[in-house]
Amino acid sequence: MPRTLLALSAALGLVLALPARAQTVEDGSEAAIGKENAAIVLALIAERFAALDPKVTTLRRARGTGQGTRQGTGTEAWICGAVNVKNQDGLYLGERGFVVDVGNRFFGRVPDGPELLNPRAEGFAEKERIRQLFFSLCLD
Repeated sequence: MPRTLLALSAALGLVLALPARAQTVEDGSEAAIGKENAAIVLALIAERFAALDPKVTTLRRARGTGQGTRQGTGTEAWICGAVNVKNQDGLYLGERGFVVDVGNRFFGRVPDGPELLNPRAEGFAEKERIRQLFFSLCLD
């Protein structure tokens, strides 16, 4: 009986630990944006990609971003980073950049090239907006 209980508790521990992996930053870059901002970014990524085992890296404040959030200046609440997710075969696809507006809890992952081929496609304007935000706030 004690072995069964031990095995069950070990299995439960593994099951509960698996989702926590998606709640970490692979390279420790969360220190650059602070605990509170990192928690918001990870929560937004988990909402969208939890089932795809996301790996988050290169978190940083957007260009021109200060330490705090000041109203009216526009970029103080933006965070840049990269996320890598698995495809249906369980293979990672490669990192893609993203932007997060911490104040508005907006997350946008940079679209892939084919996603921007047809300007008449549904959601094209939003994808183009995310691409432009990433280029203007995150690229040096």
